[in-house]
Amino acid sequence: MKRVVTNIETGEQELIEVEFQPYHQHLLMKVWIKNPPKDTEVLNQWFIDLVHKVRMEVVAGPTSVYVDYPGNEGLTGTVTLATSHASIHIWDHYEPAMAQFDIYSCKCFTLEDVLEQFESWGIVRYEWIMIDRNDFPKVTSEGFWNPQIDYINEKS
Repeated sequence: MKRVVTNIETGEQELIEVEFQPYHQHLLMKVWIKNPPKDTEVLNQWFIDLVHKVRMEVVAGPTSVYVDYPGNEGLTGTVTLATSHASIHIWDHYEPAMAQFDIYSCKCFTLEDVLEQFESWGIVRYEWIMIDRNDFPKVTSEGFWNPQIDYINEKS
C-alpha cells in the first residue's frame, strides 16, 4: 500500500510504501426488508457494489444460489475478499423478508456503509453487533433500529 507523506521541514510530498496493518472486525446483521432480491445475478452485483462501498477487493466470487428447501427458501450467497469474506441468506417467504448477513475483514469498514447497501431493498428494521477480533473477541457496538418503536417513543 502506498501513502503520500509530507516532509514537515521542506513541505515536499513523496509517495512511500506502507505495510498493511490488519484491524480485525466482524459485523453480524439481521435485516428485515420489503423488496428482497430473488435473482442470483442481482445478489452477485449487490456483493460487488458492497465490496466497492467498503473499499475492499474481491478475490473470488461472488457466488449465489436460490435455495428451495421448505422453510428455508431464499437466496444465499458469499464473496471472498482479499481481507476475508461476506455472506448472506435471505428468507424471502417471510413477511417482511428477513436476511442474516455478516462481513468479516481485517480492513476497517463502517456499519453505515454496509447499511447503505440494504436501502434499495426497503429496510423495515435491523439489528446488528460489531465484534473486535484483534485480541480476545469483544463486542464494540450493537443495536437495533425499529421505526415502530421510534414512533411510539416520539408519541410518549
